[in-house]
Amino acid sequence: MKEDMLKWDEKHLKDFMPNSQSEFLVKCVQTLPKGRVLDIACGNGRNAKFLADRGFVCECIDISPVAINKLVNIPNIIPLCLDLDHYEIIPDHYEVILDFYFLDRRLFEGIKKGLKVGGVFLMETFIKNDSYPANIHEEKILQEGELQEMFWNFDILYYDKKLINRSGKNIQAVQFCAKKRSE
Repeated sequence: MKEDMLKWDEKHLKDFMPNSQSEFLVKCVQTLPKGRVLDIACGNGRNAKFLADRGFVCECIDISPVAINKLVNIPNIIPLCLDLDHYEIIPDHYEVILDFYFLDRRLFEGIKKGLKVGGVFLMETFIKNDSYPANIHEEKILQEGELQEMFWNFDILYYDKKLINRSGKNIQAVQFCAKKRSE
């Protein structure tokens, strides 16, 4: 959607997004199988750059041309400016799929099919917590147990919750790492 693109372009022009890789990704990098990575809603590519420097080939998808243009000509990075509302993940194609702070439940089936056997899915995003209400649309917040239910046929390698500060408010986020089993 054009309005989504403009909103994210504006945020990237203001350099609003974090530049350093996720601490969670750093914690999990040794468990990731080498190969092809899909970084969903990659933003400025902070996580893909970290993996590309370690020999992974990263397909980076984002709706923002401003964000994607920052990734052009970086070795091991394939930047793709696409609207995820109209994107289908290639089946059995990736060793790793990353999804950091972009929740679209419609993508979960594609993520499961897109990973090769032994492939790893990493997600970090907001989770519902009444003690720390978020000023985020309800559909953009996971429910407790939702990832475990959706990825029931994966081996969960890591699951934890943490508080993050967003605009001066504490919000709870979940960190999830799961490996695709053979069928």
